[in-house]
Amino acid sequence: MPGSDGFGENPQAPLESDDDHIIDESIFGPQKVLTAEEQAEYDAWFIRQVEKAVEYSKQPDAVYSDHEDVMKRMWERLERRIAEAQKSED
Repeated sequence: MPGSDGFGENPQAPLESDDDHIIDESIFGPQKVLTAEEQAEYDAWFIRQVEKAVEYSKQPDAVYSDHEDVMKRMWERLERRIAEAQKSED
């Protein structure tokens, strides 16, 4: 329940609105409600992915990237895709 300042117990949490589901769907597409079996399969898959990443991080040759490097690579990748899309439109 929000306090007098409009925040709940965690002031760092994003504010929720009645339109959040609309925003999510506009970005991510319609959200499918998973069955209990589908949710269990997804949870198991997700746990396996995290376990693999943890094991990888323990290797002496593991490669780590800081935030700036990752963002730089992502922007370069995005710009390449935009350029490719613009070429295919021409």
